[in-house]
Amino acid sequence: MSLWDNEYPASSEYAHFYANYVSLVPKKNIIHTLNEQMHEVYTLMNAIRGDKALVAYDKGKWTLKQLLGHMIETERMFAFRALSFSRGDQSKLPGMDQDDWMKHSNYNERTIANLCNEYLAVRTSTIHLFDNMTPEMINREGIASDVPFTVRAIAFIIAGHERHHLQVVHDKYLPDN
Repeated sequence: MSLWDNEYPASSEYAHFYANYVSLVPKKNIIHTLNEQMHEVYTLMNAIRGDKALVAYDKGKWTLKQLLGHMIETERMFAFRALSFSRGDQSKLPGMDQDDWMKHSNYNERTIANLCNEYLAVRTSTIHLFDNMTPEMINREGIASDVPFTVRAIAFIIAGHERHHLQVVHDKYLPDN
């Protein structure tokens, strides 16, 4: 039995803003969920060809390349928070402004294959991080964006954030898939 079995976070373990993301995650082993998502996202995004990855579904929205880049950098940021909190670091960590970050990215200049490979590396690293934590690490808490989070909640936020964006991809970018 994994430490992550039956360890769904309580609403007190994360900011209310993230409740929708957490609610999108199936109530099962989060390590298995993260692994399943990794294969789904990699397969879906790596199959996108040509200029389709450079199209935004509406004015002011991100391209598929930018969306994948956003998923990568958000996961990387949340994984850092989980690492920091799991190690007992009591520093208050800053938030991120996703739109400002996107302004300074180069996702549209990169190939979809390159982005998919980076996604795969980040997700694999995230899975290893969470899968090798002790119960004490999983239950530790820290402050980010002036809000308390547990490490357990962060794992679910990562999975829920990705599930949210996968729904957007299927509904807005690739409705025929």
